[in-house]
Amino acid sequence: MKLGMKKIVLLFSVLILNLHLVAQTDPPQSEEKIKIVKALGADSLGYVDPDVLKSYNMGVEFLKNGQLQQSIEAFNQTIFMKSDFSKAYYNRAIAEKQLGNYEAAVNDFIKFAEYDTLPVEGYYQAALVYYETSRHDEAISMLDKALKADNTDERFNYQKGVVFYLMEDYDAAIEEFTSALQKQPNDAYTLNDRGSCKRMKGDLQGAIYDYEKAVKADPNMVIAWNNLGSANREFHNYAVANDAYNKAILLDPKNAIYFNNRGYNYYLLGQYTQAVKDFDMAIVLKGDYAFAFSNKSAALVKLGKFEQAAAQASKAISLMPGNGYAYLNRGIAREMLRDKNGACEDWLKAKELGVSSASAHLSNTCN
Repeated sequence: MKLGMKKIVLLFSVLILNLHLVAQTDPPQSEEKIKIVKALGADSLGYVDPDVLKSYNMGVEFLKNGQLQQSIEAFNQTIFMKSDFSKAYYNRAIAEKQLGNYEAAVNDFIKFAEYDTLPVEGYYQAALVYYETSRHDEAISMLDKALKADNTDERFNYQKGVVFYLMEDYDAAIEEFTSALQKQPNDAYTLNDRGSCKRMKGDLQGAIYDYEKAVKADPNMVIAWNNLGSANREFHNYAVANDAYNKAILLDPKNAIYFNNRGYNYYLLGQYTQAVKDFDMAIVLKGDYAFAFSNKSAALVKLGKFEQAAAQASKAISLMPGNGYAYLNRGIAREMLRDKNGACEDWLKAKELGVSSASAHLSNTCN
């Protein structure tokens, strides 16, 4: 099963003239559903004692009903009677994982791999637990074992790519995603995620190529449409970017990120009124969306609405006090309102928060 994308986003900051807007995109994220293995009366070792099967099947039923501790106790009894019953380890691992007992889950998945005639799934599931607990090196090690056991399954290369992405080793991630695509050439998620790696490396043309292939493979893949829009925006193909954002919004009209990103693109096109409308929609959908408030302030400055711009930047700051670019934008609005002291205070704060462009404002206006 391929990943299910969560809305965990990576921020991309781009300076626009003297103002600052923020767009957002979606990096790879893996979410695997683990199946419950139902006993058929015997495991891979042959005949199994009926008492063992009774205990095992009881554990399966408890697990299916969400009675996790009871399922663990039943599998404990199964393993006590038959210590090499691989499926009992596998299903006990599922229960342990759901209870947050990650080390116990990993140990049981590895036991499954040790005893089962098809060990690869044990290594893979152990890798996912390591991945979900941010133990990236261990995840890679387990995935290598899975690949050694079965080099035909593209999931293992794909998952390695996801882990390498999170480790910011984009070259290694691209290599793994490419290996996965050699096994399953038209997988939209893999194409999208390889495109994101290329984008992180600054290869916008390569990213656009992969995002285009992703939406061709799956026209309903909203994340790929958003990413296609953002890559084209960064490549200054603003009209193409707008078309992609339109498609993303059509597919997911309640996603604030996509309205924020299209608003950013309208800003770059000089369509400031339309940009404000999109930022407003993003705020309606996500009332605590600090970046949308800050972006709206930048567009309002362009429209000469300085008091409103300062108010929107202040709202962004109240939601995210560490957002230096909101201070930068409010400082610009305050300067236009002839509040030199307020502007200088904001730019000084922006500089303290790491916004390098604030130094020029301080030098030109405040010294």
